[in-house]
Amino acid sequence: MASPAVWAEVPEECIQAPERQTYCPHTLYRVARVAVPSLAINQGGMVCLCLSDLTDLPVSRQQAAFTNIAREYALPPQALFKLLEIPAPDWAAENNQ
Repeated sequence: MASPAVWAEVPEECIQAPERQTYCPHTLYRVARVAVPSLAINQGGMVCLCLSDLTDLPVSRQQAAFTNIAREYALPPQALFKLLEIPAPDWAAENNQ
């Protein structure tokens, strides 16, 4: 459970697809399981995720989309799965080595 102090640090910018030009229609705020230095978010801080860009993907586009988003935020693709709190597929684990 997040403390009130953590909620006071809700980020203004969400992790989303680099090509997104509009407001994200489905956002999720949660405690970050990994740091996102490019957004000045420490592990344990609050992170905003654009679920529309991270979960509404056909499997055939998932690797390219996650790789592009991870590159935009200077993270390994596996970190995005940690932020979403879902298991990373084999390709993401391979890219992290």
